[in-house]
Amino acid sequence: MAEGYTNLPPCKVLLRSKDGVEIYALHGERPEDLKKSNSRPFLCKGATSIPIVSAPDGTHIYIHLTGKGIVKCPIPSDVSSITEPMMFSEPFFADTKTVQMMDLSPQGSYLLTWQRWYEEKPNNLKVWETATGRLLAAFPQRNIKRDVWPYLQWTYDESAAVLLATSEVRIYPAANLLATNNEDPTSVRYDGKLRIQNIASFSIPRSSDPNVPFLLTSFVPGTKDKPARAGLYKFLPGGNTEPDTKPLLSKSLFQAEDMKVHWSPAGDAALLTLQTAVDTSGQSYYGSSQLFMLRHGESDVVAVPLPQEGPVLDVAWLPDAAKPPCFVVVAGKMPSLASLHHGKSGKASFVFGNAHRNVVSWSPHGRFLCLAGFGNLAGGMSFWDRNKQKLVNNGCMENASGSLRAESAVVGHDWSPSSRWFLCSTCSPRMNVDNGVRLFRYNGQAVSTLPWNNENYLPDRLLQACFLPATPTVYPDRAQSPPPEGFSESTATSTTPIAAAAAPKPAGRYVPPSARNRTGGGGLSLAERMRREKEGSMQSAARVVDNKVKTPQGSRGVVGMTQTAQKSKSALKREKEKKKKQQQQQQQEEEERQQAAAAAAASTADPEKRARKIKKTLKQIEDLKQKDASALNDDQKAKMASESDLRAELEKLGL
Repeated sequence: MAEGYTNLPPCKVLLRSKDGVEIYALHGERPEDLKKSNSRPFLCKGATSIPIVSAPDGTHIYIHLTGKGIVKCPIPSDVSSITEPMMFSEPFFADTKTVQMMDLSPQGSYLLTWQRWYEEKPNNLKVWETATGRLLAAFPQRNIKRDVWPYLQWTYDESAAVLLATSEVRIYPAANLLATNNEDPTSVRYDGKLRIQNIASFSIPRSSDPNVPFLLTSFVPGTKDKPARAGLYKFLPGGNTEPDTKPLLSKSLFQAEDMKVHWSPAGDAALLTLQTAVDTSGQSYYGSSQLFMLRHGESDVVAVPLPQEGPVLDVAWLPDAAKPPCFVVVAGKMPSLASLHHGKSGKASFVFGNAHRNVVSWSPHGRFLCLAGFGNLAGGMSFWDRNKQKLVNNGCMENASGSLRAESAVVGHDWSPSSRWFLCSTCSPRMNVDNGVRLFRYNGQAVSTLPWNNENYLPDRLLQACFLPATPTVYPDRAQSPPPEGFSESTATSTTPIAAAAAPKPAGRYVPPSARNRTGGGGLSLAERMRREKEGSMQSAARVVDNKVKTPQGSRGVVGMTQTAQKSKSALKREKEKKKKQQQQQQQEEEERQQAAAAAAASTADPEKRARKIKKTLKQIEDLKQKDASALNDDQKAKMASESDLRAELEKLGL
């Protein structure tokens, strides 16, 4: 471990299996420093029903024991001191045996639980005080959607809670909750509300700058007559919120069915990922998606421009609010394109290249970034240094060459609070085979000797794996460690993951008879030729300056010619319509000029005809003189004003 960081506490890993909850400590800095544990250090044994919830400072965890309820389990500072699992005779929170979902407030002072609604017990959404286990409030909530949970959310400083109700959100100050009596938790009164007709979901930032007002986003699904709508609202706890407050920003969302919100760490901007189940263009079987940014202080909603069109797979903000705001987007058809965007304008500033990726995961300090293809993808990973905008290349050749892979299908992933370890897990019930936990360093180096034994979780016994959180001041933000002796960056290929995918297969492979003894690639199959053509046109890592990027890997550009980013289909369509409109306008002006010229030519060609027309107009003027001048309209007055010019023209004609 580097000098000056030897006294840092070890990171702790929580493993929840069908046997109970275990905790392991990661001592040391490098994989060779880790030792296999001789036993399984159980915090508690027994079946658990729902995922563990950890306190933000890592001092406690909340476990739901099947058939018993939610217990509060303290975390020992020294994991090696655990000899026997803890025994809990009764739950810490009373009457929580049937709880199905729980969530913790940003600072860990309050716990929210939900259990099935019964007519005898209608108030099934409950708020608890974590310090004492006291029930503070209870609300009725018959049905829930997991993508809308939690239905009650706290402000970043826990001064107020906001509850989703029918066509409105209600604001409860923390003082009202703490002043309630256990005998009647349903008597809590709210002191403000926002009326939002047909609201389906809302979101509040869990972290924020104290100078930023309290904000929330809302989503109203569309109907046959109206499109869906997203809005950004400002609210004031303490009874100062007007019910009919207008949104600061709003956006009509045609065909949007679901909305995910990603708040910036400063709490002043929200990224909205809008999803539709059906793609009307027919380009995708999985529907379509859009990405918008709502920022406090701006007058318009920003449509985030993506370097590659296609579905938005994942979005994540840089987690450190002290650094300039930015976010990473993975979008497009496979192989997708990951790009780094400016946090205020939304424009792309760097592209990481095409690869089979669908996950963005920042380290807690925001220095390292993992782009991965988890879930139904092959498990490829690449670790980047955001400050250098390069692949981490200090000892792991697999990461530098783009060939780093997880061993099996990855269901869960997590960074350690020190930003030095990355965890991948295969858990049940999503995957009922090959359950286990793999560990990697921030540079992609796999750990072969793990403190736990993955054989204990085969085939389907692992339920959850995560790091225990810690306060931000415990672990400092650290740069890359020096590479080991004998390692040279020249021996590692500093390319993007696409380079590994496009690399030729090793010699000695089987070649079908039809492809033998041929040159120029004529013997390749159609699928192979299509694959190589596609890989040759894919974008490699490059900076973006004024929407201009470097020449994509495999393409050939003219020397001295600037290669610009390819325009999207919508941009090309708008350009075509603008050009067509200009042509129509020019054609109309040309026709008007021709008509005016023809009329002038006709008047000069036949003087008698012109004289008759002038005399007729003069007669009309004489009739107008007999009328009341105040009753004449503008055209009649203009005709009378032209009398002298008409008489002069008639005299000139001499007829």
